[in-house]
Amino acid sequence: MGVGTVIVGGGLAGLNCARRLHEAKRDFVLLEASDRTGGRVRTDTVTTPEGDYLIDRGFQVLLTAYPHAADAFDYDALELGTFYPGALVWYGDAMHRVADPRRRMGDALKGFRTPIATTRDKIRLGEVFLRVLAGKTDSIWERPDRPAVDALKDAGFADSTIERFFRPFFGGVFFDRELQTSSRMFEFCMRMFAQGRTCVPAAGMGQLAVQLTSRLPADAIQVNAKADRIERDGDGWRVHANGQSHEAKNVVVATEGDLAGSLVGEVGEGLHPPVRWRQTATLAYAVDDAPTKEAILVLDGEGEGPVNHLATMSAAGNRYAPPGKHLVYANIVDPAALEGAPDDATLDAACRPQLRRWFGDQADGWTLLNIDRIERALPDQSPPWLSSNRPVELGQRLFACGDWLENASIDGALASGRRCADAVLATSG
Repeated sequence: MGVGTVIVGGGLAGLNCARRLHEAKRDFVLLEASDRTGGRVRTDTVTTPEGDYLIDRGFQVLLTAYPHAADAFDYDALELGTFYPGALVWYGDAMHRVADPRRRMGDALKGFRTPIATTRDKIRLGEVFLRVLAGKTDSIWERPDRPAVDALKDAGFADSTIERFFRPFFGGVFFDRELQTSSRMFEFCMRMFAQGRTCVPAAGMGQLAVQLTSRLPADAIQVNAKADRIERDGDGWRVHANGQSHEAKNVVVATEGDLAGSLVGEVGEGLHPPVRWRQTATLAYAVDDAPTKEAILVLDGEGEGPVNHLATMSAAGNRYAPPGKHLVYANIVDPAALEGAPDDATLDAACRPQLRRWFGDQADGWTLLNIDRIERALPDQSPPWLSSNRPVELGQRLFACGDWLENASIDGALASGRRCADAVLATSG
């Protein structure tokens, strides 16, 4: 006997789809190819003589203003640690603090004469915030679209401000230092940063998936179950995974877009979107003395080294490092830098001179724990980016979800999963 729905893929989109189906009392089976749910949002433990370090799969944060996140997660249970609303920017052999004047007026006034942005641009940034906060969030996706860097130039920002702040900050958000990402996505993220907090769970970003999974029936979740073929079976579907087959009325493909298309063949021609991927790498270091005592993003305002941004994770989440120790992430978004350092030792060596310039000799004592090279970190969101206009229902009770169908963010994954579940429920009657 089959089930109502088989969900192929246990990332945040698949999990949120499953959550909605479970709330509606519909049966399902979720098949996840790896050893746990979460997809690109996961946390691993690295054990050392001094204790355990929690290593996320790349540098990720949760923006509490995401429209679908508050519904999906219990923020209190996650014990969220909050990053400073601003950044430290390395420029001209010094660190310069940039602060959100709406939340840190004193710091913003102290840094008013920093060389990171012109005086006019600091005022102009407030005008941009007013624009992105106007109207409903969904209205952003209907605005004219162009590369974010063109939108910044059209708004009058000086080249120096773009180079020293916007490129490293949003280049780290989109893994795109050239800022070719959609201006719609840029405005959406600006709104999210402005409306809420930037956080990580105390026990790592993987807790997002752990929390969603904990609300689902355990016998409906199968890990290490890699689907290799999906085919029509009468009026329903048959999903083949690890030598087993699962019959279902509905199939939700919650994998990456190109993989989804290969699973369903001709039946799923709509699952072949032109998905291009942006890559990144995160180096995780164990350190004795935290380079920043507070949870604040450090940005490269000069663009002369491989490290685009850095964060002391243990300052935000108190379980990221053992007592008395700290965990630091150094993050690279430049594809040329990654290609020029094909092995871990070479990549670490390439970063050390830059880290030494920023923090002095203490950087020599940092112990490399892990390097995550993520070739498929985020879908390329160059314009035009349509967001929720992409269909999740493909006909014959075949559905799809994932951030490649919405917007490339945690919120996009959650929104797509919810929208897909609603389509399943509407079709099922």
